[in-house]
Amino acid sequence: MIFIEYPITGSLRMLLIVMESIFTFFSFEFGILLLIKYRKQSRNLKNTQDLGFSSLFFGFSIMRLFFIVANYYTVDNILTPFMIWDEGSYRTLFLNFGYLSIMIGTLIFSYYMEKYKKILFRKLFFSISYFVLLLVSLVIFVFNLEFINFLSILSWILFIFLIIIYGKDFGKKSKIQGILSKGLLKLTLSLILILIGYIVSMDLIVEFIGLIAQFLGVIIQLIAICLIFIFFRKIPPFYEFDWKDKIESLYILNKNGICLYNRSFINNIEPLEEQFISGAFASLNIMLDELIQSTPNTVSIIKKKGKNVNIFSGKYITGVLISQEELKYFTHILKKLVLRVEEIYWNILNNWNGDLTIFNPVKNIIDELFLI
Repeated sequence: MIFIEYPITGSLRMLLIVMESIFTFFSFEFGILLLIKYRKQSRNLKNTQDLGFSSLFFGFSIMRLFFIVANYYTVDNILTPFMIWDEGSYRTLFLNFGYLSIMIGTLIFSYYMEKYKKILFRKLFFSISYFVLLLVSLVIFVFNLEFINFLSILSWILFIFLIIIYGKDFGKKSKIQGILSKGLLKLTLSLILILIGYIVSMDLIVEFIGLIAQFLGVIIQLIAICLIFIFFRKIPPFYEFDWKDKIESLYILNKNGICLYNRSFINNIEPLEEQFISGAFASLNIMLDELIQSTPNTVSIIKKKGKNVNIFSGKYITGVLISQEELKYFTHILKKLVLRVEEIYWNILNNWNGDLTIFNPVKNIIDELFLI
């Protein structure tokens, strides 16, 4: 066993500080880039997954910054008493700050990953698990500085479990959509690398192998976060895959309430009768006109348990989208659909002779906008 004295000194000290600083900078930069990507998105098309990805990289960056302070600028001498604790050291204190930082980062990450999608058992399962783990860690932190290290390992296990399930689900959806996802291979490799890098740079391994283990661990983790960033940067939002499970029907109606075109997206659910839709719309027409006049160019949403009815009225037609959940992305698509159909059919809608077959090509517009 090799005795390692903290703060770390010797010929490898500067090289290790440089490598860990690069890791810290890259992680922070990746977080900034993903945050910029999120902010540049259209208001109606914002993908909150990018906020989760960003928070994860910020967590990595802050954790590594505390580790740099702990390993290269503080001593590991056990003091009794130590501040509010019976015993402890400054190095252990900063290591704990690092563990808590990555726990907070992964908590925010898991929340945004699960915000609109159930990943396992129930919605927000991982978020609740991380929140409980963070609370337990904070309570333990008040009484003991040594035990959080073990809880951080549980945090890593949860994180890898979450990513594996997410990647598996993404793989299924991408196959359904006919998308070849080479990113899944990068994700799997990065998970293996980050786990290996974390284990190699643990104090127990460093004491057996020496500081070269610390150096190798940082390099491996740096490669891993670069691969994770590439995957997160290119991964499409889940609403591009899951919408068919949530959208039931789409209706295009004219101003008299006549159904010009309808489309069912769920095989076992038949579209509502056209006469029923027309009659219901006619009875609501006055109310909707008042609503739309008060909020022009806006999608109106009527919510009932288990159903969301999204309505957008243009100059000539109204689009009605019925879904099982609120889908902000597709309210934007509904608006785009209505405006596109009006742009193509405005002359026909002005002098329509009652022939519904003329609206059959609307199917192609829907296929294009809904990525069918």
